[in-house]
Amino acid sequence: MKKLLVLLFVISLVFFAFSQTKIVFWHAMGGGHGKTLEQIVQNFNETHPDIQVEAIYVGNYGALSQKLLAGAQAGELPTISQAYSNWTAKLIQSGVVQSLNDFINDPKIGLTKEEWEDIYKPLRDNGTWGDTVYAVPFNKSLYVLYYNVDLFTLYGLDVPKSINELYYAAKVLTEDIDGDGTIDQYGLGFRTTVDFFNILLTLRGGSILRFENGKWVSNIDSPETREVLTFVKKLIDEGIAYYQGGYMDGPFGQQKIAMFIGTIASKPYVNKSTAGKFTWAWAPVPVWKTRKVPFAGTDIIMFANASEEEKKAAWEFMKYLISPEVTAFWAINTGYIPVRKSALETNIWKEYLKTDPLAEVPLSQIDNAVFDPQIGVWYEIRTVVGNMFSDFVNGKVDMETAIKTADDQIKKYLAEEYGE
Repeated sequence: MKKLLVLLFVISLVFFAFSQTKIVFWHAMGGGHGKTLEQIVQNFNETHPDIQVEAIYVGNYGALSQKLLAGAQAGELPTISQAYSNWTAKLIQSGVVQSLNDFINDPKIGLTKEEWEDIYKPLRDNGTWGDTVYAVPFNKSLYVLYYNVDLFTLYGLDVPKSINELYYAAKVLTEDIDGDGTIDQYGLGFRTTVDFFNILLTLRGGSILRFENGKWVSNIDSPETREVLTFVKKLIDEGIAYYQGGYMDGPFGQQKIAMFIGTIASKPYVNKSTAGKFTWAWAPVPVWKTRKVPFAGTDIIMFANASEEEKKAAWEFMKYLISPEVTAFWAINTGYIPVRKSALETNIWKEYLKTDPLAEVPLSQIDNAVFDPQIGVWYEIRTVVGNMFSDFVNGKVDMETAIKTADDQIKKYLAEEYGE
């Protein structure tokens, strides 16, 4: 009898193992973010015994991008993956990305209209091409103004709400403290990257590209670009801004700069660099011509080569990731924003706000958030604009040469995108 029971138990384990649907999930979340993701995956697997998610850390975003593009050519893709929208655009061109429309609209396993619209609109739109949804949002971050509260109090300054106020505060806060003729404390810090340039350009009402007659065209040769570059040069010429290619949490913690614009993903690094030194806070990015501000981060996409059973299982996991409780848990433990409005009504989020009221600040900008053009050559165009901005800031080229060079290169990449 005992042998029979053991045999039945073994048979049941074998049956259970074979009844599971396995899905493979490629991601680029390392460190603490990776550990949080592991917790989410583990909890999903425990609560969904018929599905086994295998989360595979591929490396940084560059490594993940290369692996996805190579996998698309070799026919060796996972079930789902993290992806920026420009990666998704390239993969859509290869015909390997699964449309999510049928899953979203399925009366049994889909999302209701209310549930779908519960996801913040800019995040929904970022994963949609025309009428086809190819992605759901995952790790999303918004830009904010980090500032040294102690210094603002000491100098009697209000937190800047406009670009003019930002300039004024930067000027007041810049100081040669020890009187040796060298600036010790700059009012503002910025990175010589495409992101900072694009933030200012978006706030000014400009854009790197514009959509015209069904195509993206270069918009870099514009009055708005010149105004942004002129403003940045003014900051540099007056010696009130510190700039470098690297992140700003270090100089901020060293009190070399009093404020900087960065994504909310910088929060844990700012906490570490400022610990025991001073109080910091963040505020919405100052307004210029508009209140629009870019957001950053990836989505989750599904691949068409998976079996129907794997696709259904993957969809269950994707729904789980964007469920109110899980997206709130993800946001609390990583610093990213929750992707659904109802996440703000969960007990876990409400309790978190009691300990960190600053978490609400970035979400005040979500309705004004804009996303990058959904085209395959966006990475290349970003690189061109980043080089333009860096070369100009570092005095390697004059403004008109920088803009003309960037405009020519952007047009070349757009011609490749459209096969012209």
